Amino acid sequence: MNNTQIYAAITEKIIANLETAGSWKKLWQIPSPVSLNGHYYRGINRLILSSDPFKSRVYGTFQQIRANGGKVRKGEKATVVVFWKMSVNKDEATQETKRMFLLRYFHVFNTDQADFDEQGLAKIDQLQSLVEEKHNESHVEAEEIITGYQNKPDIHFSDKDDRAYYSPMADMISVPQMKYFNNPSEFFRTIYHELGHSTGHPKRLNRFDGVSNRFGDEPYSKEELVAELCSSYLAEIAHLELNIRNSAAYISGWASKLRDNQKWILWAASRAEKAADHILGIVSEEPIPADSSEIEIIEPAMAECVTPTHSYSKFDAKLNS
Repeated sequence: MNNTQIYAAITEKIIANLETAGSWKKLWQIPSPVSLNGHYYRGINRLILSSDPFKSRVYGTFQQIRANGGKVRKGEKATVVVFWKMSVNKDEATQETKRMFLLRYFHVFNTDQADFDEQGLAKIDQLQSLVEEKHNESHVEAEEIITGYQNKPDIHFSDKDDRAYYSPMADMISVPQMKYFNNPSEFFRTIYHELGHSTGHPKRLNRFDGVSNRFGDEPYSKEELVAELCSSYLAEIAHLELNIRNSAAYISGWASKLRDNQKWILWAASRAEKAADHILGIVSEEPIPADSSEIEIIEPAMAECVTPTHSYSKFDAKLNS
């Protein structure tokens, strides 16, 4: 698969998942999938695997499944997942360094798509238990997400039914008081969206380089996607009950934008989860590319031996103990 095909495949998978789920939040509701190596899929990969019709949340490449006593059933279809690996190269002539991100893609199968021996089944059961434990432990109360955000912007609660917004210049959020919302969940969801924007400030994750305030243009739309994904993720962490589906027009609008800009979802998903981690106080050293000029796509045959860097050591330690 070439670069265009990879971006197109990922985009169409996310759109299909969004249309099935009915909202961004529901894409985060299913517990994080995990590989047979014990690494949790994050960001774009979690969204890619969010709507698979399997009970198991454990995945593996063809080789990983075989190494764990399994055999993929004939006719089963794999799903493409991706991982970044950064390399830094120095120009000997100029002594300048340049970083490149190798986008390695893998074809993975859910373990429900394969038959395993007893040892393989025991490992899958252990991984599935860890996935459920992690999902239960991730819960944070809605108000605690806001109060726990270190070095957060000032939040002004307006006593009028006005729009919510984040001002980068003032580093301030303005949001109507809770009484102006239909329910508390919508109130917190709105604040989370603006908190997501605030993480882009230079004193936080410094994401605003080149971002404009012009409604509908590319930088504005990309930043809106980051905030939307971030707020949806935080709403799931808080277990907010949002008993509504996004309108068909809303989903169609995003589907159209993503199809016209097939690199957006890959760009936004990694930044959205990084934003949520920042708000939750989770330190993430995982580098992400600034733009597509830093990306080189690697074929699966070359990528198979690479160990993904997305893991949670707490749960990996349990797995390996």
